[in-house]
Amino acid sequence: MDTAYPAITDCAVTAAAMRAAASIIEESALAGLSVTCSSEQITVQVCECSGDPAGRAGQVGLLARIAGTQAYRHDSPVTAYCQVKAYGQVRGIPVSIFTPIQVRTRPADTGPVPLAADPGGQVTAVPGGKLPSGWRWVTELDPGPAGTAPGQEAT
Repeated sequence: MDTAYPAITDCAVTAAAMRAAASIIEESALAGLSVTCSSEQITVQVCECSGDPAGRAGQVGLLARIAGTQAYRHDSPVTAYCQVKAYGQVRGIPVSIFTPIQVRTRPADTGPVPLAADPGGQVTAVPGGKLPSGWRWVTELDPGPAGTAPGQEAT
């Protein structure tokens, strides 16, 4: 039986990534992070249970500063998905940091339809979830109409 085992150097690199990840956690003093280490990079997710959307975005910003970079918003052009993310390095190891941000929707006969804002800020439902060029998803970070939940807008 031929079993593949990682090379010793891969294990050493993964262990170094784990130590770097521990330093990120200690320096940030944040709890509730999901951290994955490999021989190629560290991935840190600020989970939804870690706070409200603005708080989680702030946590990504803190982690980004530790990794020597800045957080930014990323709207997927092909599906109704948004995240606050950052790419940086800690101890020479690439770090990817992110938190998902829920896209607001409007009820429709066929199910919820995601909302997007055009370059002028006009909010429109986008059936099919394909984001037009220059637009952005309307998310739970955006103010919503009074009395509506972050995931659902009134019709």
